[in-house]
Amino acid sequence: MLAYSLFERHDGYAFAYKVLGRNQRATPLVLVHGLSAVGLVDWLPLAQSLAEHRSVLIFDNRGIGASTVPRERADEPYDVRDMARDVVELVNHLGWKEIDLLGFSMGGMIAQTVLVSPSLPFKICHVVLAATSAKPAHSDLLQAIPSPPPGPMSYEQKVELVKPFIYVGYDPAFVQNPQNKQLLDRRIRESVETRRPARTVQHQIGVIAGYDVRKQLPSVPKSLPVLMLHGTLDRSVYYSEAKYILRGLPHAQLLSFEGIGHMWYDYFDVQYWTTLLNRFLSDQEVASLVPPAQPSLAKL
Repeated sequence: MLAYSLFERHDGYAFAYKVLGRNQRATPLVLVHGLSAVGLVDWLPLAQSLAEHRSVLIFDNRGIGASTVPRERADEPYDVRDMARDVVELVNHLGWKEIDLLGFSMGGMIAQTVLVSPSLPFKICHVVLAATSAKPAHSDLLQAIPSPPPGPMSYEQKVELVKPFIYVGYDPAFVQNPQNKQLLDRRIRESVETRRPARTVQHQIGVIAGYDVRKQLPSVPKSLPVLMLHGTLDRSVYYSEAKYILRGLPHAQLLSFEGIGHMWYDYFDVQYWTTLLNRFLSDQEVASLVPPAQPSLAKL
């Protein structure tokens, strides 16, 4: 894991974060990750590539990775509005007055909730919503979430436990292709070797179950540029979920990626995604960058 800073909030919550890059000329980009994700690990190498052009904030959501919850509040329920407030207060802590915002999966749900929050202390200039939904999504993900058995487990047992959860982030052909073994093994290893408590994941499942911003989305100004990214073979958030966002944000631009699954940035070379996102964030045309139907292999 990268060395990180700690935002210790007045209520005892502590958020581990890292600002990559220090380009003061470009609007900083805030990356919000999803269910079970450790942002300080799982955003790499994409975040590092993006940070060559702008400041990029990555962080661990509450109670996961290096972010901690006060012991006396460990069992308190929370919802997506609380997680959106976490993002708002972290950005406010950094003193940024303008940001671009990218939310992936559950992170996209958090990002949409930030968008419809009143009286933000900063301006949002661009939004990217990747593989996400405006409501509880049709998904194969929950069935793949590991349930640890009682008692200690060996490293090898942990690897076997998390494999189905990792694999559901990709399409079956990607998983079966031996050329992708290095990348998949890395994602499995990262899942096993970082702190992802079952209690926190269960809380996040409750966040998803109680989430619905469809009625609030029309309040987002049409002047705000919104880019949606979604793979047609997404098993974690079905591609059909994109239409619910478009109903609330009809001005959003949807880029559909034929033949790719949920973990969009692990498909294609990282430079492809960096170029696409940088062009959108600088108000340039991006539709011509949609790749051919057959994905190339991701590169570490």
